[in-house]
Amino acid sequence: MIGHEFRNALRKGSPIYGTLLTSTSPKSFDVVLSLHLDFVFLCAEHVSYNPETLSWMCRAFKAAGINPVVRILEPSPYLATQALDAGAGAILVPYVEDEEEVLQLVGAVKYRPLKGKKLARILHGEEKPSAELAQYLQQHNRNNTLLLNIESESAVKNLELFAQIPSIDGPGVDGFVIGPHDLSTSYEMPEAYRSAEFMELSTSIIKKAKSLGVSIGGHTGYRGSLDLQKDWVKAGANIMLHCSDMLLFADKLQSDLNELRLIHGAEQITQVNSESI
Repeated sequence: MIGHEFRNALRKGSPIYGTLLTSTSPKSFDVVLSLHLDFVFLCAEHVSYNPETLSWMCRAFKAAGINPVVRILEPSPYLATQALDAGAGAILVPYVEDEEEVLQLVGAVKYRPLKGKKLARILHGEEKPSAELAQYLQQHNRNNTLLLNIESESAVKNLELFAQIPSIDGPGVDGFVIGPHDLSTSYEMPEAYRSAEFMELSTSIIKKAKSLGVSIGGHTGYRGSLDLQKDWVKAGANIMLHCSDMLLFADKLQSDLNELRLIHGAEQITQVNSESI
């Protein structure tokens, strides 16, 4: 599911499934294909990919029918277009907080190759593109998807504004992705993911997005996070961005080795806190 099929699935609210890939090993490619994912998440904000390798990964997964979702380093329209040029099928933008930021990102993802003052006038409704230009921009960007991380109080407050920003071809924003690490810290309950307060906050965001007709989910980027993902699905989330290759590897390996330790009567190893992504 790539290009406009991926974008349209989000606009319909269809469930999509993916995970974060931190490994750039070619050996992992066939394994990922066997999982029948809808997308792979490549995080250029927190993972140190070589740019050339990242581009090859994007193009390989797209060729295999799996949409590469690339999170850029910051809310920059220039980084968004750079990632699209590298082969990204969807752009995920971290820590967006205000309407003008999102407007510029919509311009970068949905109005390429327009830039500068002309783009700004169109985005702010001061100029209308000709029918020929509008048709070209729609066709040229039909395979691009824009997702926003919701990670702060300002983003939560501006959710409706973000959802209402149009593009040349329907909504400017195709989906929201909750970032629980930053969101919990912003609301002064760091990493309290299973607390009643955080569950109320995160599920209320999901319900709000659904009421606005926008796809939403969250990235559970820490070990042992399946229960949170399940609760989000029950609340209405349709973007399942679950954990990462290395963290799932750690969970499974620790569980298997503990079963072997039990046979030997050896001490069980409990989960060690790892960095949230």
